[in-house]
Amino acid sequence: MTETKHQIGVITLTLITAALFLTLRNMPMMAQTGMKMVVFNAITIVVYLIPVALVSAELATGWPKNGVFHWVEAAFGSRAGFLAVWLQWAQSIFGITSIVAYVAASLAYALDPALGANKYFIVAVILVVYWGATLANFHGSKSSGIISSVAVSIGVLLPTTVLIILGLAYARSGNPLQIDTALTLKNWVPSISETGNLTLFLSFIFGFVGVEVSASHAREVKNVHRTYPLAVFSAAFIGFVLTLLGGLAVAAILPVASIDQINGAMQAFSAFFEHFGLVWLTPIAAVLVALGAAGQVSTWIVGPVKGILAAGQAGYLPTWAQKVNGKGVPTNLLIVQALLISLIAMSFLLVDDVNTAFLILTSIAVLIYSLMYVLMYAAAIRLRYTHPEVPRAYRVPGGNAGMWITAGLGLLAALACFAIGFIPPAVGALSTLSFELMMAIGVLLVSSAPLLIYAARRPGWVSKGALQATTKEES
Repeated sequence: MTETKHQIGVITLTLITAALFLTLRNMPMMAQTGMKMVVFNAITIVVYLIPVALVSAELATGWPKNGVFHWVEAAFGSRAGFLAVWLQWAQSIFGITSIVAYVAASLAYALDPALGANKYFIVAVILVVYWGATLANFHGSKSSGIISSVAVSIGVLLPTTVLIILGLAYARSGNPLQIDTALTLKNWVPSISETGNLTLFLSFIFGFVGVEVSASHAREVKNVHRTYPLAVFSAAFIGFVLTLLGGLAVAAILPVASIDQINGAMQAFSAFFEHFGLVWLTPIAAVLVALGAAGQVSTWIVGPVKGILAAGQAGYLPTWAQKVNGKGVPTNLLIVQALLISLIAMSFLLVDDVNTAFLILTSIAVLIYSLMYVLMYAAAIRLRYTHPEVPRAYRVPGGNAGMWITAGLGLLAALACFAIGFIPPAVGALSTLSFELMMAIGVLLVSSAPLLIYAARRPGWVSKGALQATTKEES
């Protein structure tokens, strides 16, 4: 029993840690939806977190090799598998760029809050932090793991807890709340006609992206049919409560009109510290939040690359892209990734408003990831019929009907997010047509690249290890 509780705790913590960090970054956008964040948060848990976690757990226990690449490949062939893992990798490039921008905005509060709106400062910090983290990862996962542990403890969990405590203390003291808590349908229930809130809803979804990576833990636990669902629902409940309290804390102290898309969390910290006479803590909080974000970026640098490396070694990338150093780190791919992120970072120099660039990057990341999830859910459904004989230590409950309901719900959510991703944000001077064209071109370029590379593949690209494994399986 003790071991089972420990396993549930490990998986639960894995699921909510990433969510806490991304939610800390996304709290400003959550706060802008007012009390609608309660419904948005609940929808996110039901249609995103739970379906992704359960479906990916079945896929991971049935096809444990190489994650989404192997899952989609088993269902639809190698071209689709390569496309899926490419989309997973590509979204991380846009997503990480926006996260490092958050590092810069947080760091600005330790120096001069005005720097948070300075696009040259943002770009400079993105380049320095990301290239520094990339070079640090050349030394292997052990060092990045230490960085992650420290970052999560003092830069994620601590600031989130402090923000929630400050919000509760502020509310219990009878201070005027900036959020409208009136019990009316209009105030609590989102409307499709409110496109501004729909675009902000993507920030809720983005707070949980990458949950499918945690499915690898399902292969490591005993009594997985009971243990894994308990961990998922525990994480869903804890994540719901913590993200909701954090968003409400920001909304309680800051008027909606004044909330900055990037600096909102630090705005809330600053306002709370000023209210409680603790202004001297503001720069300390800024450094901790920036450190936490930078530490998380450091650990996410190699993760998505490992998936694309596995596909490359199977013969879908040139041999130079498959090179790893003595620590097993794919250095060439990391350099390519850093160059692409450096190029994308320059988008902050092309727009007048830093918030606009921030939301553009987030929207593109969600669009790309939505396509990957469509492939993943479709693969899970198809594999129930084409490979029923493959043993899965964990199965989505309810038989094939249960899979259709669970994966179908997630698939519909992914398609809805893809459609919402084309709605321009309320900030910035971009016209609707310009924004839609930008999104369409971005998705087209990202999704067509792997298909062109796949068509140009050569037999010599297959690594010796992959070739030996294939020969062994065939024999």
